Parts: sequence; structure tokens; C-alpha cells
Amino acid sequence: MQRKSQTLDLVRRNPKQARAQDTVEVIFEATAQILRREGRDALNTNHIADSAGISVGTLYQYFPNKEAILVAMARRELEADHAAVMKAISEPADAEADRVRLAIRALIARFRRSREVRRIAIETLISEGYGGELATSVQKAAQMVGASSERFLPGRKEPVSPASLFVITRAISGVLRSASQEQSPLLDSAEFEDELVHLVKAYFSY
Repeated sequence: MQRKSQTLDLVRRNPKQARAQDTVEVIFEATAQILRREGRDALNTNHIADSAGISVGTLYQYFPNKEAILVAMARRELEADHAAVMKAISEPADAEADRVRLAIRALIARFRRSREVRRIAIETLISEGYGGELATSVQKAAQMVGASSERFLPGRKEPVSPASLFVITRAISGVLRSASQEQSPLLDSAEFEDELVHLVKAYFSY
């Protein structure tokens, strides 16, 4: 899919300074509040600016439109997903720690968080022609698991092949994305976590 607009590639103003970063955070939070309270149909730049307590001119210094805001929010979600899994896999833990479960639990927690806002942001990322960034995010996860396979799958003698990593990471991401898009109550169940853990362990036990 081709990108609809090159203006969505980057925010208009790079928020490097603390004050600018704070402004972007206020814009994100105002957007999330509108989505939670009123839904996507109520979202527009004037409403966002008003809810954020800033002028619409200030908002336009950072983002050209509401779609750019949602794309930026989606990108932040993907970065946070990666960080959460990395933390679950790499942080010191008991020798008996089940790192597969810790990683799955961390991902589910990410998908539970602000699930409606996340769903809309990711849908916008795709609809605006940036769906490839989802694939890139999963590729990073596969590389991370491959690099940590001894800790992630203790006792496994055979190296984890690129094909195996591709299949299992896409399976997990697909299930989680479907649960999010379908607004499934399974995201809140212990059984859902158990089934995903079983999927990973059963796959690598052959």
C-alpha cells in the first residue's frame, strides 16, 4: 500500500526539548481522552487542541492533522511493545523464571492498556499506508528472541531457525492483534495467557 501523504512521515517539529516533548504528550493525552469518551467520529484538531489547553496553531506546529497524531501514537505503542518484551526477556530473574510466560504477559499487558485508543491508532497507521511498520516491529521481536534463545528456551539444544522465529512471532502477534481488533474479553483472562504460552512451548518442543 502506498502512503497517502508524505506529511505523515515525521511530525512537523521535532520535540527534542523538554517543553516540546511535554506539548506532544499533552496532545497525545487529549487525543486519547476524546477517543475514550466520545469515539473517533468526535476527533478533530480543534477539539484536540481545546482539550489539550493549547491553540490549534500550536498543535499544527507539531502535527499537520489528526491522522498524523494517531500515527505517532501508534508508533509509540510499537516502541513500547518492544521495550516491554525486551525487559521481560533480559532482566535478571530467578533461574526457574518462565521467560516465555513473562514475555507473553508483558505483551498482553501492552494490548490491554488503553485498548480502544491503541486499536484506533494502529488501524490509522495501517490505513495511512504504514502497515509495513507493524511487520518491522515483529521482525525486531523475532531478532530479539533469536538473540536470547538460550534464556528464552532453556534446555533446547537445536538453534532456533529463522523460519521458526518467523512463524511463531507472527502467530503470536496475529492472535494479539485479532483479540484487540475484535475487542475480545479474552485479553483479560488467565486462560488466554496460558494458551499463548502453550502455543510457544508446544511449537518448540517438536
